[in-house]
Amino acid sequence: MPELPEVETVVRGLRECIAGKTIKDIGYIAPHLRKLNLRGFVKRVAGRKIGSINRVGKNIFINLDDGAVFMVHLRMTGQLLFCFQNSLNDPHNHLKINFIENGEALIFRDVRKFGHFIYAPANKRQAWFESMKLGTDALKIDADGFVELLRSKHRMIKPLLLDQSVIAGLGNIYVDEILHRSKVHPKKLSSKIAPRKLREMHARMQKILRLSIENMGTTFDSFSGVNSEPGRNQNYLLAYNNAGRVCSLCGKRKIKRIVVAQRGTFICTNCQRI
Repeated sequence: MPELPEVETVVRGLRECIAGKTIKDIGYIAPHLRKLNLRGFVKRVAGRKIGSINRVGKNIFINLDDGAVFMVHLRMTGQLLFCFQNSLNDPHNHLKINFIENGEALIFRDVRKFGHFIYAPANKRQAWFESMKLGTDALKIDADGFVELLRSKHRMIKPLLLDQSVIAGLGNIYVDEILHRSKVHPKKLSSKIAPRKLREMHARMQKILRLSIENMGTTFDSFSGVNSEPGRNQNYLLAYNNAGRVCSLCGKRKIKRIVVAQRGTFICTNCQRI
């Protein structure tokens, strides 16, 4: 599932490719996506210009010049691809926005159909946003806020960090990396972690996320940027998906896969002790 660095990579690509372009029409929208959009929205967006494009957590917001917005969540296999309108059709292409400029288009592709591509008019965008109940973005929360927030909870640290209503943007890959490099066991209660350790965890979170953004995200399966270019950050992961490899932090034990809160989790049992 694309997490904060992958989504940020897509947002930066969208800013370069579609910001300022004018929508000609909606070339196609799949039936399962129509259920997420208001009746008649296709006519409403024709002639509208793409404004700013931003992100909160894993959610993408493509703003239109009339105050309306496309809210996109890629979920597991969603992709936003910039291409030409005459590109070959694909059965997994579920929405196509045609632009008046140079015969260009933006395609929402999603193999497993879990992703969302929602249109919200100006008078309903705030209500839609509030319904998401997103916490502070992981790149925007400061160290003091991070410590205060996590110390106020009495939950296992991994599922807490995965909770988008607490901190938005983190998923399985980066939570495992943050906890491993901070030497914190994923089952440890957040309220029992010392403030000093939480500050260290915050610093490592910022570093890990920013490094992954520089590497255009992590690609194991389907993730790519808007120009179909895969990420490279999978080459820099120390814990996630590395079961059986010797821990690069201590060099004493191999990374082990366990299950925490029904999620596959990669840890070093020497570095991360409960």
